[in-house]
Amino acid sequence: METNTVTNMRKRNYKYAGNRHDHKKRKQFVLETGLTGFLCTCNFHERGCVADAYRLLNLFADEKSESDIKKEFETSTSTNTFDDKVDKSLNVANEIEDISTALEKEISELQTEREMPLPSRKFQVVDTGVKNMIFISSTLPNPLELVTKIVSKLDRTKEQCTRYLLRLLPIEVICKAYMDNIKTKASDLFEKYFAQEPKTFSIIFNRRSNNSIKRNEIIEDLAEIILKKNPGNKADLKNPDIAVIVEVIRGFCLLSIAPHYYKFKKYNLLEICNSTNSKISPKAKSINKDDCKDDSNISALDTVKQEEIIADDKNLDTQIEKKEQIS
Repeated sequence: METNTVTNMRKRNYKYAGNRHDHKKRKQFVLETGLTGFLCTCNFHERGCVADAYRLLNLFADEKSESDIKKEFETSTSTNTFDDKVDKSLNVANEIEDISTALEKEISELQTEREMPLPSRKFQVVDTGVKNMIFISSTLPNPLELVTKIVSKLDRTKEQCTRYLLRLLPIEVICKAYMDNIKTKASDLFEKYFAQEPKTFSIIFNRRSNNSIKRNEIIEDLAEIILKKNPGNKADLKNPDIAVIVEVIRGFCLLSIAPHYYKFKKYNLLEICNSTNSKISPKAKSINKDDCKDDSNISALDTVKQEEIIADDKNLDTQIEKKEQIS
């Protein structure tokens, strides 16, 4: 009996050691200087937030702009074609080959992306060390362009495409949380946005797991840099043209530029989709988690009510299944 208990204890200890080793492997890619990407916030559902962010970013990153579509249409109409009947027969004959080649191309792209190192992937989640704060690094040259595209379309259509992802901020600079580093990096960033034309601005400071950076000091120093770039720049706390978001997370400082910050509800995707004209109860319509369009049937509630929705998800799904069986 004693030998059995000893062997069982050894097996358990070996099992726990293996789990700890795997946990360390998953946490290898952490926040560091020089990265650019997107800062996401959520309410205690980080896996769902990461899935929402990946789906939303890939959807809009692969979406073609209207100018690209017009160019393709103009080139297709300007080219001389042969007889329409011949073209149709050729299209039917090559349709199967086109589908197979497209599938092979997509599979090869997925394989190459999986074999790529983590820093060179288009979107890669990064551990920030803070709960409900997720950073997704990106190789895109301008994260602000993609976020502006997302929030503008959500503000226009009011279609909710996320369930757990709350705020989405474009991060253009990550540096160490020291005043000298922050001031030099911010000066280079402000040259791009505040040196050409006079603009109104506001500086919004958030701090998590860091007590070394003082709020008043960093706001005054950054405002002084903005005013030096162009004397016509003015501070406006209510309705600024550009908001400078300073997120200090542990030992790092993340700088974000957010135009029309209050118009787009502080870049809260759920608040943007919150329409006062049509408030639909989430129990009134069925929910499909895999389809972004079906997720838009959920009413975009306030951030305070998100925890109640998340807690009632299981009961909600069972009620929906019963209704579908009855119908």
